[in-house]
Amino acid sequence: MKKAILNKKHILVEKSITLNSNELNELIALADENNVIIGEAMTVYHMPIYKKLNEILNSGALGKVNLITMNFGSFKEYDMNNRFFNRSLAGGAMLDIGVYALSVIRWFFDSKPVNILSQDKAAPTGVDEQASLLLSDKEGQMATVMLSLHSKQPKRAMISCENGYIEIMEYPRAWEANITYTDGRTELIKAGENSDALYYEITDMEKAIDGDKNIMHLDYTADVMEIMTKFRQEHGLKYPEEE
Repeated sequence: MKKAILNKKHILVEKSITLNSNELNELIALADENNVIIGEAMTVYHMPIYKKLNEILNSGALGKVNLITMNFGSFKEYDMNNRFFNRSLAGGAMLDIGVYALSVIRWFFDSKPVNILSQDKAAPTGVDEQASLLLSDKEGQMATVMLSLHSKQPKRAMISCENGYIEIMEYPRAWEANITYTDGRTELIKAGENSDALYYEITDMEKAIDGDKNIMHLDYTADVMEIMTKFRQEHGLKYPEEE
């Protein structure tokens, strides 16, 4: 990434964009110095369904977002050499799947989480195999996250509001969401296609290069990276490059 930036190349980087906040902050400063755009290929910030849901929330129809519940579990065989558990390949639940859950939370929170409580279960290699987090922001919005690399869960997000709740299945590349209102009404919202996820990222990256920098939500990327970095620091989870 550094070499590309120094050669004046715009870069779109697969999640998670870096290992930690220090690396990301260094790259953001370097990109500013060289007048190039960097962005994280985080589907949540670019799928049309999330932009549509923001429009609905901004209309006031559901009232304020109060609670968010996130689940993501994937059963991976206990092969400590594969990338999921390998420290040298930045393995672990947080950077692999937690980044999606935290990105959804950041998308719907009014501001970045400032209070974070967490638990960790380490794999034999020392990476985080399982994790749980409680988060809240200064507006009083709260969220829970349950992650596992050795226990199957649905990829399910629930955004609870004053006047109803939004349920999103397969949220990393979602194309639809169900809204249930307090009066019992339900509404199915559809926008975009699951198969076009990478197209949406590239399209927004092109818009950023053309002048709309905010469309890549690099500030959200930095907030999520800060949470993940704090989580790993709290539990003593380091990768070889960080030692």
